[in-house]
Amino acid sequence: MKKNKIIVIADENGLSWESLVLLEQQSEIYQAKNIQDAFSHLTVFSYHLVLIAVKQEPEIVCQIVEAIRKMVITPVLVLLPGHSEMRKKIIQAGADVVLEQSYTVEEIRLQAYALIRRYTEWKSERKEEVPVIVGKLEILPLQRMVKWDHEIVPVVKREFDFLYLLASTPGRVYTYGQIYQLVWQEYPHGDITNIIYCMVHRLKWKLKVVDKNAADIICSVKEVGYSLKVYKEL
Repeated sequence: MKKNKIIVIADENGLSWESLVLLEQQSEIYQAKNIQDAFSHLTVFSYHLVLIAVKQEPEIVCQIVEAIRKMVITPVLVLLPGHSEMRKKIIQAGADVVLEQSYTVEEIRLQAYALIRRYTEWKSERKEEVPVIVGKLEILPLQRMVKWDHEIVPVVKREFDFLYLLASTPGRVYTYGQIYQLVWQEYPHGDITNIIYCMVHRLKWKLKVVDKNAADIICSVKEVGYSLKVYKEL
């Protein structure tokens, strides 16, 4: 049976070892290395729960929750290291549940279970697919299909994942390292710049077959990486 997926955003000692072990019994855990790493993963991968346990000022936690809520509709569970008057504001920022210092390991597990259960039930009731559209580019995530001006572009897995990554946040520049880690789903090694360049070259050729101007939507940032042009720039 496929496990649910939880992304954990935590400082050192922000989440106890006992809590992680208990959560791993019912879910697959990804521990983000930092906030930016978490945002990158949320842009590409689907999770059933975001668990935040950072020892930061409550105002910073609010900002993190607000940023996540703009990106995904995944449930957000926040653990606060102490009692705070910001609990209400954190919930208003988009958190679904905020637990304060008196929480127990079992309560974390139960809250995570309840949030994931409601989210998966809600997702199972959704039959429609929400496409990602940037200008004439249309990406259908469930069908893993790419269209340009309603015409299908025959892409393979990594080409699709690369386009979906860029189209999710048009204008944002992804470095070669970020692209390799998120598309190939492994840590960068070897000549990743050339590997990515060859993949993009093939993808651009496929786009040009459909429309000679279609490949221009992929923007190369010299010695950095790639981004997707927003429609008004085309």
